[in-house]
Order: sequence, then structure tokens, then C-alpha cells
Amino acid sequence: MSDPDLAAARRLRPVLLDAGYTADGLLALLGPSAYAALSRGEPVPARRALEGRSGTDAALARLFVLGEPVAREDAERELPLDDLLAAGLVGGASELRAVVDVRPYGEPDTDWYVVSDHGPDSAGHDSAGWGGGEVAVDHVLGVGGASLTLARITPRTPVGRALDLGTGCGVQALHLGRHARSVVATDRNRRALRLAAVSAALSGQEWDLREGSLFEPVGGEQFDLVVSNPPFVISPGHRYTYRDAGLPADDLGRLLLQQAPSHLADGGTAVVLANWLHRRGEDWRERVASWCAPTGCDAWVAQREVQDPAEYVGLWLRDAGGSDDRDELDRRYAEWLDAFDAMDAEGVGFGWVVLHKGGTYGAQGPRIEDVAHAPRLPDGDEVAQLVAARAAWADVDAFALLGSRPRRAEGLRLSEVDVADAAGRLSAVPPRLALVDGWRPDVLLDSVGAHLVRSFDGATTVSDAIDGAATVHDLDPDDVLPGALIAVRGLIEEALLHL
Repeated sequence: MSDPDLAAARRLRPVLLDAGYTADGLLALLGPSAYAALSRGEPVPARRALEGRSGTDAALARLFVLGEPVAREDAERELPLDDLLAAGLVGGASELRAVVDVRPYGEPDTDWYVVSDHGPDSAGHDSAGWGGGEVAVDHVLGVGGASLTLARITPRTPVGRALDLGTGCGVQALHLGRHARSVVATDRNRRALRLAAVSAALSGQEWDLREGSLFEPVGGEQFDLVVSNPPFVISPGHRYTYRDAGLPADDLGRLLLQQAPSHLADGGTAVVLANWLHRRGEDWRERVASWCAPTGCDAWVAQREVQDPAEYVGLWLRDAGGSDDRDELDRRYAEWLDAFDAMDAEGVGFGWVVLHKGGTYGAQGPRIEDVAHAPRLPDGDEVAQLVAARAAWADVDAFALLGSRPRRAEGLRLSEVDVADAAGRLSAVPPRLALVDGWRPDVLLDSVGAHLVRSFDGATTVSDAIDGAATVHDLDPDDVLPGALIAVRGLIEEALLHL
């Protein structure tokens, strides 16, 4: 792809919008069933839905969604052909084909366009996902599961300067553009920067795009928010720029986290996706804690998934497509497994790390947890609440906590029920605490903890609540005190209670 004409891309935006080439427009054009089939990699229902359809919306869908050629005479009649050619989106002579993937994307109240390379499936994969269609070294990935995870968990409070480190097709920068006054987006892949520039132009945004690895392009600059979906895959060598950092083992995550704090303004936040090794005889929590300890920032590490080495290797070999030579694919598979054996790896964790920089952050140590069984991902507001909750009690000692007046979070639900056994006898089950439609599993409490939660109305002190619970349960307040303080701190950190 040659350098695109961004003015042409900007001219295309109103044309695409007027034609209804949007996520909602495609849903209306194709119908719910065919639209859903596309997300499963099944194009036949969409082809059938477009049979006999003419017009700009149908031509754009055939060209960019289905990857089908459009005759030049049809393109000249139905499409803004000159600008599509100038922007580098299509090419060909008698038939026009999409050079890149232009996919409608957005938020409920706005429409964007993400420009990326075609995935391996569009280049002739067989049904098993192995044969043919291997992506190029400088392949630019479109919107995938990892990028959607990062977009969801990033706090969306207004900020001054934001950095998208390793922008790829620009999907994170699109979201940042809504709540940051200025956006810097970097990538070591020059092709990615070209496609990101077109994504921005088609979406009506402008970013400061810079080439380079990690934080090199931003020197001594600082930002209020840093997000990164970096090439975190733990792999031997550097085969694909979009996924392979070319660093030993999981060093990319460690380096990124340790360099981030110097690029965060006071009160700034970094949200980073990462992979980390699970080594035999080593607790993964200790491994990632050692990455966070030197940062001086408050850190939250959440592990969303763990894969064994064979599952991990198979996933990423399929992700990039592969050679038609099955022997070559088997050789790569074995080489990758050999590399994991050399690392003494028994698994690979995937998740995110949130760093928050401030005057006293880091003193309490990182919060590290497995969230694989959470009912859903947290959203950006919930992540921001958790960060703020940790900040709220970072400087609160036991004496200050005793005099504080916590209040229950909005939507808090305390469930206290009796369950009948086979003989019909009722017995109480432990009280459960959760937010309505919250992202975390329920928190189990004892009867004292439940009494404390009922007491916290914003007027009652922790000390008075503990005395009240001790009286009701005929306990010595001094015996209740240590466990109660630990429980209250935990509920504040979970943002179930607010100071």
C-alpha cells in the first residue's frame, strides 16, 4: 500500500455515512441472521442477502465485507471510485478489489471505520484453518478479542493527553479521541501507521502518529492516560510484527510496565494487556508482582485466562494462517513447544495490568487476582472505581478507618436466605454481597460482616458498627475488631463500600 491520500479519505466519510455503510446499516442491509453469521466467519448468508441488490451500500458490502470484486463500470456508477483509489482502499483495472479491510465500527452514538489488512481466512484457508493464506510480516490486525477487551476496560474519564502505544489499526485511538484533548499513537510497524492514519481520516479524527518501539517515540513526554495492546505473544523469534516482540520469554510485559511510570503524569493511569509465563514451581503472582514492584505505582493485575503451551501454540499458529506445507507447520509447532520447554513453562496467562501514579501509590503493593470466573468483563467506569477505591484507603490507618463513616455502593445487594435440607429443615447459608449486574462473583460474608454492611449508611462509624455487631452476636468487641477491619478494608477496595 502506497502512502494514502488522507484528504480523499476524509472526503469519503460523509459518503460512507450517507450510504448507510455503518454497523447499524449493515445489520439492516443483511438482516440479523446473515450479520451474525459474518462474525462466525460464515459469508454465505450475507452473499444470499445481497443477491440482486444494487446501490452504494450493497457495493461497499460486497467489496469490503465479503471481499468480492466489483466490475469497474458498476464501481463508477455506484461508488466514489476516485477517492477510494486515492485513499488506497481499492485497486484493479476491469475489476475493483479491496486492497484493505474497511470495517464499520463505533460506539452507540457515533460511527467510525477501522482499516486493517485482510485476515488469513480471506486468503484461502482450508476448513481446519491451517492451509494457505499466511499473513505478511507487517500484517496489520483488525478489531479482535484483545482489542475489544482493552477498549472495554479502559476508563473513559476526560483527560488531557493520551497515548496509544502500539496502535495497529488505531482502534484504541478512536476511543481515546472521544475523551482526550490530544492523542498520540505509536507503532514500530510503518504500515500500521499508514492504515491508522486512514482509520482516523475516515472516522473524522486526527492523531499525532509516530513510528518507533515501546516508549522511544515519546521521549520524556508524559500522559494522563496510556493504553497498550502490545505484541505480547510469547514466541520464538520475531515472525510477525503485530504479535511477536522478539524479546525473550515474557520480557515485553516487564519492560513496558517498568517504563510506563516515567511517562505518566501525576494521577495518570496506564492500562496494558499482557501475557505472562506460568513456570513450574513458581507462583505466577510473584512473577508479575516483581514487574510491578519497581514502578512505584499502585497496580492491579487481573488474569483472565490461562492456556497450556500446546493450546497456546495452536491458537497463534492458526491466527496468522500458515504454509500449505503441513510438515512446515508441524516443524514450527514443535519449535515453539521446544522453546516453552526451555522456559520451563507449564502455561501462559492472559490479562491486564492497571498502573495508577500518585504521591503515595505503591506502598500497599500490587493487587493481583484471577478473574477467570467473573461473570463478565468490567467496564471502564468500574475499573476507574476500583482504582479510586484503592486510592481512598491507601493512607487510611486502622484508627482513621474506625472513625470513618462508610456508605454502601449504589446497587449493592445483600442476600440472606435459609435453605431446606432433604428433611425439610431450614438452615441459614452464608450471606452473599454483590452489586446488581456487577462484574464480580458474590462476596461471602459471615453474620458479623452482614451486620456491618447493614450498618453503613454514611452516618454510622466503623467503630460504632463493630460495637453494635458484637452486642447483637454476644461477642467481645475486641475479638470482633481485627477481622472486622480486614473485612471493611476489603469491601472498600472492592468498591462495595465508599468512604
